Amino acid sequence: MSVKFVSFVGRSNSGKTTLITRLIPILQKKRITIGTIKHTHHSAEFDKPGKDSWRHRQAGSEQVLLLSHDQLALYRSHTSAQPLAETVQQWFSEFDLVISEGFKYEDGLKIEVFRQATEKTPLYIDPSFGIQALVSDITPERDITHFKFEDLDMISNWILEKTEIKTS
Repeated sequence: MSVKFVSFVGRSNSGKTTLITRLIPILQKKRITIGTIKHTHHSAEFDKPGKDSWRHRQAGSEQVLLLSHDQLALYRSHTSAQPLAETVQQWFSEFDLVISEGFKYEDGLKIEVFRQATEKTPLYIDPSFGIQALVSDITPERDITHFKFEDLDMISNWILEKTEIKTS
């Protein structure tokens, strides 16, 4: 069975992270297990230089698993971008739903988060982005599923309907 996922996309400072962190507890109350993926355009150093796990990577290990009694972190180098759908299936197989932030150029279910205060052009007006819904403080210029920021229950229900995830 393939893992379902939804991407929240939008311009910087549009409220994507805030919306996602408000939706996760609502979906969890419906007994949906959630994993998340955050896209970044920047190179990130997740491990601390000088620590043992960092030293393992510097010595040539392509993958290091840092494990404690209650958490784990996997550090893995990769040289080519893998499509989001493949990443979800590979790393999140035990989850009901994966919520990603970013990935506006990837295929899949996409919800744009847009605030008029950003004074930027919304993505949904360009059909090449394939935006299926909009969470915004504006009235859309074209026909698209539209939610206000406070419509958290409606947004979560829409996601579950579109991904065909059954709640218990």
